[in-house]
Amino acid sequence: MKQRDDTSFIRSLIAEGEHVRQDFKFEVSDSRKIARSLSAFANTEGGRLLIGVKDNGRIAGVRSEEEMYMVEAAAKVYCDPEVEVEMRVYRPEGRSVLIASVEPAPRKPVMVKEEGGRKLAYVRIADENILASPVHIGVWRCEADNGRGGSAGRMSPGLGYGVPGSGYETSGSGHRVSDSWLRQDPVSVTFTEQERGLLAVIAAASGSTSRQFAQSGLPAARTGSCTSVSPASPVSSCGLTLQQICRLVTIPRRRVIHLLSLFVHWRLVGIRHDSRGFLYYACDACEHI
Repeated sequence: MKQRDDTSFIRSLIAEGEHVRQDFKFEVSDSRKIARSLSAFANTEGGRLLIGVKDNGRIAGVRSEEEMYMVEAAAKVYCDPEVEVEMRVYRPEGRSVLIASVEPAPRKPVMVKEEGGRKLAYVRIADENILASPVHIGVWRCEADNGRGGSAGRMSPGLGYGVPGSGYETSGSGHRVSDSWLRQDPVSVTFTEQERGLLAVIAAASGSTSRQFAQSGLPAARTGSCTSVSPASPVSSCGLTLQQICRLVTIPRRRVIHLLSLFVHWRLVGIRHDSRGFLYYACDACEHI
């Protein structure tokens, strides 16, 4: 592979800092750890690893041949399915920096083969790789099911599926639903009693007055904490964790995960992440964020 002396290019990337599509790695000492980064990028918006760059942005350099071997092992041995990685070596300031780039996976999730035989998926949020929730896995299954004409498509407004990298915008420590979602015309659908009950719980916690929820026959709940949230207010109070939702309903956890996956797929419910973990909220709540 041809090495490139392009200090200005590498410096321009370093100036961006670490973010949802970029991560710095001083070196590659564990292919499985790199596989987690590849999984997170592939399951989100894609991204690149700058290997040979410290967290503070200092160019340390690497032995490119060894690093490339480790990245290749991460992509082909530890990722399931395998991840396509484009690798290029640059020579800023006389040191080797390897850039490993990954595109969003056409079919998610990309899992990592962890120790003990477990397979886990990751998503990229801000500058961190976060373990994907069971709902993320469910949404990706809904996406695949919808492509096959399955039941997940009985209400399909059209754009995105409500997971990071598909209609989401990164914002601070979390992410929010893109404004393009709010402009979609509501779609009529008949909800089961179980679905209506779960939606009512989420709507109440979000202070939802969405037309989509109104069409479902749910009460216009405004008792939640988000009714008074202003743009300058923290958004961490808006939404419920999976554990909180399971405490508030009489539905088995597995069924809650399935229904939440459908609601996110249908864009009725959004997912955020903060210090408490993943939070689920009525999509119109972002009007108040």
